[in-house]
Amino acid sequence: MGENVFSYWAYILIGNNDSGKTSFQKYLVSELSNRQYRRLPRNLLTDISHPRMPRGVATLSTMNRSYQGKIAEYGDVTSFFENYFQEGDVSILSSHAHEPAATHLRDMIRELRLRAYNVAAVFFSNAYTNEAAEISLLDWDERLWIENPVRVSDKAIHAQIARQANEFANLLIARAMLQ
Repeated sequence: MGENVFSYWAYILIGNNDSGKTSFQKYLVSELSNRQYRRLPRNLLTDISHPRMPRGVATLSTMNRSYQGKIAEYGDVTSFFENYFQEGDVSILSSHAHEPAATHLRDMIRELRLRAYNVAAVFFSNAYTNEAAEISLLDWDERLWIENPVRVSDKAIHAQIARQANEFANLLIARAMLQ
């Protein structure tokens, strides 16, 4: 596509608690921005410094916590986007799957499209419930699947999520190179 035409993408990680969404974002920031966090700040905008990322893709926005986990602070979805959302060239958001998440996600898709983003759902295999399957039916531009089998030890869980974040970073880089 070149430097003057660009496709903005927002990826919404879907899963209830303990599915890996928060750690995934922390490892993704580490992969793309070479910044390590013990605990990733919420609604963070970081510069992408990965040597293979084309220069037109400069910033990564991460929500960190699921919208529903901070709904008392954020208010409705429109308020979240007006007051907390950080627009990045690539944006990662997070949502639970249980009700009323489908309603929140419809509103999130709308708000992102108003900002000219394409919107993809990212499902984790260990968190793909009947509610997540219903969410998959929403009007997404794309659906992505992360194979995330249940592991027993924390060390194995974190190693697995770090590998997934690395693969996702490589996907983002490959897509950016095609633009």
